[in-house]
Amino acid sequence: MVNQRELQQKASTLEVMKNEVEALQGQKQMLEEHINRHDEAKETMKNYKDEEEGTEVLVPIGADSYIYTEVSNNQEVLIGLGADLSAERDIEDALDIIERKKEKIGEEKKELEKQIEEISENAEELENEIRKEYQELQRQQQQQQGGGQIIQ
Repeated sequence: MVNQRELQQKASTLEVMKNEVEALQGQKQMLEEHINRHDEAKETMKNYKDEEEGTEVLVPIGADSYIYTEVSNNQEVLIGLGADLSAERDIEDALDIIERKKEKIGEEKKELEKQIEEISENAEELENEIRKEYQELQRQQQQQQGGGQIIQ
């Protein structure tokens, strides 16, 4: 016999699971944006490295904004190392640092994707279970009201 209270608890659990998936998808999107920013930084460094010293260039500063500047040292950049620390590195080392950061973010993204998939599968199973139990509850209520038989 299906209990309406248990059914409501399962529906609440399903709602929590759906909210969790939504939150994880938001985190995944943020990681994708970080990956894109790392790709943009790599591209900018590569382009900057190819410019001759003294050449005027436009350098992106974020928010679709750029500044004019003159290339004075096309071999070194200032790169963030984490914990609000930055260091001057040659561009090739900086590109390696960015690639390692990007790989780490990619691993975090894969973990999130696994969590999303697992929770989504569990939510789908729970949703099917709720649907069946709800149908059974409706049958029970009809039987109680109608005296016994249900014509399908």
